[in-house]
Amino acid sequence: MKNKFLILATTILGISLSSCVDMDLTPESTMTSDQLANDPTGIEYATIGAYRWFKTNRSGMAGGSSSRDVYARNWFQMNEFRGDNVFIAGVTTDPFMKSYEYTDQNTEATCRYMWYSSYSILNILNTNIRIGTEGLSEKNDHILGENYFLRALVYMNLCDLFARPYSQGADNPAVVLRTEEPITGEITRASIREVYAQIEKDLNKAIQLMGNYRRSDNTSYAWKGSAQGLLSRLYLYMGRNQDVVNIVNEMLNGKTPEDVLDPDLATYFTRTQTSRETLWCIGYLANETQGNSSVASMYLNDPVSGAGWGEIYPSDPMYELFNRYADDDIRWKDFHLFQPIPTPGVTFNGENVKWMANWPVPNPTSWYYGSQYRYLAEDAKGKYIIFSNNPGLNNPVPDDYFTNTSAKIYIEEEIINTYPKYFFTYNGNKINVTITPVTNNRMSYRKIFNTKFSYQDGDAMLCSYPMIRWGEVILNRAEAYAKLNNSTAALADVNAIRSRAGLSGGQLMTTSNMTVRGYTNILDVVLDERRLELAYEGFRWKDLFRNNKPMDRRYAGTHPWEVIQPSDLRIPHQISGDETLINPGVLPNPR
Repeated sequence: MKNKFLILATTILGISLSSCVDMDLTPESTMTSDQLANDPTGIEYATIGAYRWFKTNRSGMAGGSSSRDVYARNWFQMNEFRGDNVFIAGVTTDPFMKSYEYTDQNTEATCRYMWYSSYSILNILNTNIRIGTEGLSEKNDHILGENYFLRALVYMNLCDLFARPYSQGADNPAVVLRTEEPITGEITRASIREVYAQIEKDLNKAIQLMGNYRRSDNTSYAWKGSAQGLLSRLYLYMGRNQDVVNIVNEMLNGKTPEDVLDPDLATYFTRTQTSRETLWCIGYLANETQGNSSVASMYLNDPVSGAGWGEIYPSDPMYELFNRYADDDIRWKDFHLFQPIPTPGVTFNGENVKWMANWPVPNPTSWYYGSQYRYLAEDAKGKYIIFSNNPGLNNPVPDDYFTNTSAKIYIEEEIINTYPKYFFTYNGNKINVTITPVTNNRMSYRKIFNTKFSYQDGDAMLCSYPMIRWGEVILNRAEAYAKLNNSTAALADVNAIRSRAGLSGGQLMTTSNMTVRGYTNILDVVLDERRLELAYEGFRWKDLFRNNKPMDRRYAGTHPWEVIQPSDLRIPHQISGDETLINPGVLPNPR
């Protein structure tokens, strides 16, 4: 790796907008690291440049640029689409499909861009850290601390994407560890133990340097709480459970979870830069909308503006978990949108439509399962299927699933672990179904839009993405308590999250009702709560595999119908071929 970097020297234009700070950069010239060291404002400008890398479109390794070349977009998609919270309705040429299918390759655009952009950010941070001088002022120390935090964050994210979980072997290869010190000898992948040790060191240094000083109340600038929050995640992933409890207690400093969680969860994601909940976010201003290249674009086709593709929806198991308390849970009712069916909407084949049933069906020519849906009517006996055939004598059309439509087929209900499950019986077979309100469909997959990353400044495609927030940190402590066999404390943290989400009374979790609800241990209660609270934020696949739990993806969608075991070789993404070609000592992940 070269010891000398070209750093963008810039001017910063500060704009106050709803207490937001615009990290806008105008290139003036390039400076070597030696020149930057002699410029007292240079590190501040270069640090702003590092922040900008997380949110702006950049040219890729091959030159040129794509609207997909944004760190934030790729980070969310490569993480979330690898889990079991969502499904894609149809196929796409967008390279995120490879993460979703677990078929990523070292030539694939998202793997290449995330590797390239991560080390581009690290080049800036390493230079700043190498030339930075401590003790000049509180502000200067804070800016230097921000660089240590950002370096820790980038390495944490790289390990998430390209390495196996720490819990599966700390000596497994992770990523190339480049710091302010030059690499001598052959460039190879450091172990995850070595990278995590560097992350811990950087975070503790960041905490020391940033102290109680804050150069902005805008949470898109890192501060001490950002580093502490990420440290709680690091300790959790390392299995250092008492350290998780200790750092979270230190952060709270006598406060309760209710004191730090945002009380208005329904609007939180529209104002993350100013909320007490946020420990660090990737901040956007109103004029920085990413439009149809935003994270929101794949989740939502806005019914008013038409913005967004809206092709990715909650999976059946995700929907069923939310649906247990859908009428009250803010995380469902305020972050999801059913698209109404077209006119006439209320009737189909002469029947009054009340509900909709969906179930997966195998695709005979592919590895995935498609979806069947039917509208439901209701009579005194219950909900029944409205067949899709056209009964008109002049234009008879057979139902493409049911061959016998001479008798009503009713939806039946069974109670499993206190929650209703639905099915119908046809030709002697029990067919499990998901019941939803009536909604539109895409290629027979029911549409339920996710609006979690939408409507900042009224823009359906805009959000300042929270990367570390109190909702996660409290659940980090809950998981640590569960593993320390402190059930009371673990459930108290879980219920703080559930209460903030609008649940109360019997909807909260206790050691008594968790058993009848199908839970055999506190950890699974916590993991389900993490799934609900952190839905679509990129945690689910890591939560399962780092706890050595399988992931069941046997639900409708254009992914393989399979259960992925925590030992599966496909779990880490493939390392960019740009790196392995230049440095043969950087070995690819086995497949």
